[in-house]
Amino acid sequence: MSEPRLTRIAPTPSGFLHLGNAVNFALISLLADRWDAGIYLRIDDMDADRARPEYVDDIFDVLAWIDIPSLAGASDRADFEANFTMTARTDYYRSQLDLLNDHGLEVFACACSRVDLAAAGGLRCAGDCATRGLELEKGSTALRLRIPEGTSVRMHDRTVDLAAEHGDVVLWRRDDLPAYHLVTVIEDRDLEVTDIVRGEDLVESSALHVWLARYLDAPTLVQARWWHHPLVTDESGAKLSKSQLDAGPMVLTEALRTQVFSRAESLAAALGA
Repeated sequence: MSEPRLTRIAPTPSGFLHLGNAVNFALISLLADRWDAGIYLRIDDMDADRARPEYVDDIFDVLAWIDIPSLAGASDRADFEANFTMTARTDYYRSQLDLLNDHGLEVFACACSRVDLAAAGGLRCAGDCATRGLELEKGSTALRLRIPEGTSVRMHDRTVDLAAEHGDVVLWRRDDLPAYHLVTVIEDRDLEVTDIVRGEDLVESSALHVWLARYLDAPTLVQARWWHHPLVTDESGAKLSKSQLDAGPMVLTEALRTQVFSRAESLAAALGA
């Protein structure tokens, strides 16, 4: 008997969803059906400044329109806010930082601004923050993890140089909230996700997550299957983004749903999945 498989849908409520998000949801639904895998809805709402109730409602509207069966997790916005919001788990995420220290990784508070980082190449601490013994202080410092030079992860047919791609990666933000890279690894670890389906623009992030998983006691995530699909683009070939959309939510017609699933089928074929 094969081991059970689990994938997840992980939108951020930072804007109304676009066609690319819908196609990603449909692709995950198609693949989960072929794999006999469960699907968990994980709404990544740690960026509280950009999250809005109408964006959360939009996520549930699009998911209902796509009609994904047996979707675990929150059933609507009220259920999400009462039982699933990540903002209620901040102390838990903070406690997990101890695992990185226990494994001997260099985690330090950094006072460098974006201007300082840009002057130093944009990825590494611009000064001597790592040796100054700074405290993590809201509004003044962020918590960074120094990725040793030469650290690399094989992802599909390429080797990702993590030090070159991520440098001193932020784990805890200057606004005293956990950063995306830390939160997503912890959440996928706790859910025991076995398959992660995302756009090909996130290959470098996925490689970082595989590496972090080793030090956050996440063996299932280290061994997970990673599926990176081609991006859905606009007529000019540019990547779609929420910031480009000012017209409100998508008009969810049956014709658009047919288009979404047609594109999802093409992506599934391209993945060989």
